[in-house]
Amino acid sequence: MRENVHKDVYRFAYDEASSELRKILKAFEQLCAQKDRVEKLMEVLKPQVEVSDPGDDGKHVKKTTHLPYCTVVTRLTVL
Repeated sequence: MRENVHKDVYRFAYDEASSELRKILKAFEQLCAQKDRVEKLMEVLKPQVEVSDPGDDGKHVKKTTHLPYCTVVTRLTVL
């Protein structure tokens, strides 16, 4: 009888862990698809976006991202 109780507990824990892993996998797949869309968009927009040298006037902030070969350059404006 006692072994049966442990089996139920283990089965419940296994089912919960499996459910959580499925949710994580789904979220990961969605993030991968979003990453692919962003990379494609960057390739399309690359010729249309002028990126000046961040060191030319000191009013640019250069920030690397988690994506390879992707750096964001922002021009600062003082109001």
